[in-house]
Amino acid sequence: MIELNIDGKTIQTEEGKSVIEAALANGIEIPHLCYHPELSVSGGCRLCVVEVDGQDNPIASCGLACQEGMVVRTQSEQLSEMRRDIIDLFVSDHPLDCVICDKAGDCLLQKYAYEYGISETSYDFELSRTLYQDDNPFFIRDHQYCILCGRCVRVCSEIVGANAIEIVGRGFESHVATPFDGPMIDSSCIYCGSCVQVCPTAALMPVSRMGRGREWELDRKETVCGYCGVGCQIEYALKDGEILYANGAGNGSVNGELLCSKGRYGWDFVRDRDRLTSPLIRRDVAYELGLTNEPWELPEISPLAVRKPKVEDSFVETDWDTALDLVAERLADTVKAYGPDSVMGLASARCTNEDNYIFQKFMRAAIGTNNLDHCARL
Repeated sequence: MIELNIDGKTIQTEEGKSVIEAALANGIEIPHLCYHPELSVSGGCRLCVVEVDGQDNPIASCGLACQEGMVVRTQSEQLSEMRRDIIDLFVSDHPLDCVICDKAGDCLLQKYAYEYGISETSYDFELSRTLYQDDNPFFIRDHQYCILCGRCVRVCSEIVGANAIEIVGRGFESHVATPFDGPMIDSSCIYCGSCVQVCPTAALMPVSRMGRGREWELDRKETVCGYCGVGCQIEYALKDGEILYANGAGNGSVNGELLCSKGRYGWDFVRDRDRLTSPLIRRDVAYELGLTNEPWELPEISPLAVRKPKVEDSFVETDWDTALDLVAERLADTVKAYGPDSVMGLASARCTNEDNYIFQKFMRAAIGTNNLDHCARL
């Protein structure tokens, strides 16, 4: 461990850590746009510059390694003027329509423009990037809000490994593009949405949340992703109890701040009108149990073989206790009549490891069979 001083506060950090990492870990805020803890250092935005004793000029803290005895200042009149000029340049090529922007309340450029009092640019305003691309069902690319921080490019290359996008062109022609500026579907994009999560502005936005409210209007719910058994921490953004989008929770030991495509976009089943919300018992069995007064016989074509059947035509809703008692009774009867090997268990990759362990224990110890398989797909 090494010791240094930041803004008059003596802190300890691991050798090799950058100044911005040490500062943020100790509750000292340093403005930044291109820096992200999961990604490599870019140093492009220059907002994170700090003053260091013994150095003539301010230095970008994201690429500055901590040294023993270093004395750092993150706030000063000189630094404020530099950051104000940098933000002024950003908004000279960025719409200030925050009052109607879906990202309002969660946009880093908006945050720093407010903190440094930039309500309009002092330069000639000109939008160099006006392309609007909605060529996929998951996210929108609105280039007028892009600040070329490169976060999306780095996460696609370094974390995902897809290399689907890159910054192309020079000067005012620079923009984030797929190969030959083609549709996203023709690139190597796997639609994981990691680029959307790390984007600091509204350049990349989930389709599912467009026009549904600003960020401060949304409720947040952290939980464990139920798509597979890995156990990624996930945060859902909700409006009026309805999920609008999902992000990595940021504190997950398994997944860090990011998610796979299934975890990020595989939640829409929760509001599907055909989703089953209670146990169902086939009508002939329900009649035997006295749950319905209408006799019913199984048709020649099984209801399970009919595409999109009407559930109420063949099944009756019941409570969980009744359903579980029925399953336990029929399972026990089958084992007694035909032996334990007449039963087979199929586990699911969408269950946790603990759930699957208990299930196989139940099949082997309680039922007495090794007829056990696993779907082994995510």
